[in-house]
Amino acid sequence: MMNKRYQRWIQFLYGPIFIVIGFFYRIYKSNRDWVEGLKSGDKISFFIRNATIVILVIWFLVWYFDPEGSSDRLTDEVHQTIDGMKNPSE
Repeated sequence: MMNKRYQRWIQFLYGPIFIVIGFFYRIYKSNRDWVEGLKSGDKISFFIRNATIVILVIWFLVWYFDPEGSSDRLTDEVHQTIDGMKNPSE
């Protein structure tokens, strides 16, 4: 009898928190599974691969056709961006 009384109090006090945590966890898990399914598909991987190549070609064209003297500024900007990706805590 005493054990059941504590069990009801614990469920009353902590039950809603666990329900909310479970709700968000189920949403997170289903979204994660959905994204994994998308990434494993042939169409999405084909799109990501080709989009990467297109962006790389665009950057080469930007560097090729840049005005005189701004290539150093572009290079410095890329280096700063890459350094920012290496050290996200800064």
